[in-house]
Amino acid sequence: MYHNEHTVAIRERELSSAKWSLLSSAKIIGIGVLQLTLLAQTLQANELNLLVIAILALLVIDTLADRGFNNKIIRKISFNNSEMSVLYWGSIFTGLFIFAALFIGSDIYSAIAQQPHLAVMLEMMSVIFIIIPQGQHYRAILQREKQFTRIAFIEITSVAAGLAATLFTVWLMPSALCAVWGYLALVSVRMLLCCYYGRAWFQPAYRFSLKEFASVRARNG
Repeated sequence: MYHNEHTVAIRERELSSAKWSLLSSAKIIGIGVLQLTLLAQTLQANELNLLVIAILALLVIDTLADRGFNNKIIRKISFNNSEMSVLYWGSIFTGLFIFAALFIGSDIYSAIAQQPHLAVMLEMMSVIFIIIPQGQHYRAILQREKQFTRIAFIEITSVAAGLAATLFTVWLMPSALCAVWGYLALVSVRMLLCCYYGRAWFQPAYRFSLKEFASVRARNG
């Protein structure tokens, strides 16, 4: 009996996770369509190509971020504070590594793609990987605890911030970077709100080791 109830609970969490992942992807697509509509008449062909690349890249980043950074196992399992702290700092350090790889290699990637403006875009997008891990941990906890009203408020508020930033940057200086500015605003607001609401369930301790991180992942991955 208990096993069946536990299985049903896990399935409910997985369905809920899939629903929020789908909604997260839908909002990025919606903002991207808005940006393309607003900028299609003002950007040159090469900048328009960069905008499309940026929108697709942001969609991939948002999807992977929602599924990655240990979110899947956090949604399924209630860890103690020590294990949660190890996973939290593991996510932070993973994000910092990706940030460094993108930021340092931006000029190389730009030269390979023969797109001079790509370097600035990659440098801006690299900052996303510093912001996202700080909030995704708490976001997964809120999903696990079925805090759907708060999650909905967070999503609506962050999308509104992203749209506002997009419209402002389009008005101020139309360019392919408007997509990145809008997404930076979105993830920043989402991170702050997730941290605010999620701290009721978890406050990270300052402890981390690669061995312990790998052990927690291996046991529950």
